[in-house]
Amino acid sequence: MNKEHVAIVLGLFETGLGVIRSLGREGVKVIGLDSKIDIGTYSRYAKTRLCPDPINDEQAFIDYLIALSKEFDKKPALFVSADNYLFVVSENREQLEPYYLMNFSPKEKIRAIADKYEQYKLAVACGIDVPYTFLPKSKADISEAVQNLAFPLLMKALDVNIWRLKIGGSLKGFVIQSEEELMERFDFCKERDVDVIVQEIILGPDTNHFKFCGYVSKSGELLRGFTLKKLRQNPIRFGVGTSVESIEHAELMEVGKKFFKGIDYIGVGSAEFKKDERDGKLKLIELNPRYWQQNVHAQVCGMNFAWADYLELTGQEPKASFEFKKGIKWVNIYSDFESYLDYKKEGELTFSEWRKSISGKKVWSDFAWDDMKPGFYEIEFGKRLIKIPFFLIKKLFK
Repeated sequence: MNKEHVAIVLGLFETGLGVIRSLGREGVKVIGLDSKIDIGTYSRYAKTRLCPDPINDEQAFIDYLIALSKEFDKKPALFVSADNYLFVVSENREQLEPYYLMNFSPKEKIRAIADKYEQYKLAVACGIDVPYTFLPKSKADISEAVQNLAFPLLMKALDVNIWRLKIGGSLKGFVIQSEEELMERFDFCKERDVDVIVQEIILGPDTNHFKFCGYVSKSGELLRGFTLKKLRQNPIRFGVGTSVESIEHAELMEVGKKFFKGIDYIGVGSAEFKKDERDGKLKLIELNPRYWQQNVHAQVCGMNFAWADYLELTGQEPKASFEFKKGIKWVNIYSDFESYLDYKKEGELTFSEWRKSISGKKVWSDFAWDDMKPGFYEIEFGKRLIKIPFFLIKKLFK
């Protein structure tokens, strides 16, 4: 295999760390970039550098990437693991393509996916089940729309980057119980110049959340398809998966394929669905047009997305594959323990049930025997307080 092209990974959070490990374990030389030190900074599989912040200094970031590419004889392959890098790279694609190998959907498609209301319309157009969604422009819009809706509702970002900047990164949205509360939250967001959408909430437990993760070649062929189930998320109800499991789910695989094909998607992406307990249908939550946080999970299950991406970018034509190991878990032990405490308060989970749920074959979000420093960073150098007794950690690693 030709591994002469350097891989540049943008973003060094857990998502980027997963991409770095997936490439590094195949012998690819990796350089990781971020505007701050994060967990991926310490991986043995990458040399890492600080770069300009893509949001606060966009042109300096683009100039930095162009200058970096000139250090190598062959075009580097570009991998994006975070939204703030994705949208800036997408908008400046014409400047970067002479210097980098990349495989993303056209920027017009990325814009549409980034706008959650446009994404909703894309899904409806290709026959994907979605919760009813509306885009309020005024309080009059809200008063009219709620006449035909049942509370509770979910208010969330129209543009996720703006939401994270002005409201918060860990908060996915506001659960709304009444028209009065909807008006108050609408005013709260408008005061901060944050546009929102409002959706019906899909009923069912957090274990009804599933993901289809796919990789589509530049020619439009789906080369990888991976399905997983959330065991828990943080914050509970509307959060990020803290413990997930690879599963066989034929319906999810078919719906994911239909969605990607229906919108002419290109590159790596993950589409989250939730099974509605009222009608049993899988309904789209959102599509993220980049590597997802638990991507190294697929690699450990035998489906290496980043390696397939690298092979295609460098003209080595990977074959399509949809086979992977089932029943393997990905766990962020710190966030998952915090999540367990919240589920416990709700009377939904006991300690023994939590402990049993993360037993068996698994991959950790940070720790790996072949790449131990990121795990030590999380324990010893990170700012997170360790809430889990060391005797429990010892048991978990058995």
